[in-house]
Amino acid sequence: MDPQVLEESIDASISEAERMKHLIQEMLDLTRAEQISVHYPNAIAEPMEVLTRVVGDMGMVHPDFKISLEVEDLDPDTKIQIFQGHLEQILIILIDNGIKYSTNRKEIAVAAGQSGQEMQIVVQDYGEGISDEDKKKIFNRFYRVDKARTREKGGNGLGLSIAQKLVESYHGTIDVESVLGQGSQFRITFPVLTDEEVKELESREEQKQAGTESPKQDPTI
Repeated sequence: MDPQVLEESIDASISEAERMKHLIQEMLDLTRAEQISVHYPNAIAEPMEVLTRVVGDMGMVHPDFKISLEVEDLDPDTKIQIFQGHLEQILIILIDNGIKYSTNRKEIAVAAGQSGQEMQIVVQDYGEGISDEDKKKIFNRFYRVDKARTREKGGNGLGLSIAQKLVESYHGTIDVESVLGQGSQFRITFPVLTDEEVKELESREEQKQAGTESPKQDPTI
């Protein structure tokens, strides 16, 4: 009968429902990441275009943060084998993770470059940092460095697990360097596609699409 207690109860229920919704979505993302070879075997993305858009979008969503992009020796036409939406998801997870663990210096620096047949993307924050013990566990499912802080911000400890699964499913690598009190640097590396490999993947995708199209119904039947 107490309106204040009722309002608090409703707010708590809504908050928990939102948390469960987010958790279910993350679990679905993990399941889909394990089926990439089936659903996205021929996917191709241009990292320069994705990087520019995601960094710009995240900057608008988080106006209190300075989110910068620095690109060195990365050809705008460089292509890697990954579904574009998954590359976007990886970047969002890493940038969002940096924002969650930032302290006084509200800045995220994203850098990208290419060396030979590999390209790298680095996401650097200047926040709390990660201990050597935690660095061994941060990619584990449901592991949270600061459980109270991540729960308060809606974290379930699945974001980095999803990022790792996606990166490795596309033959990439992901690692972290961090110093307590100084911030963390996540680095992902992908093989760069040659022109011949791009043509081969595009050809396979065309054949796949042609093979999955439903035959046109004969109007006389």
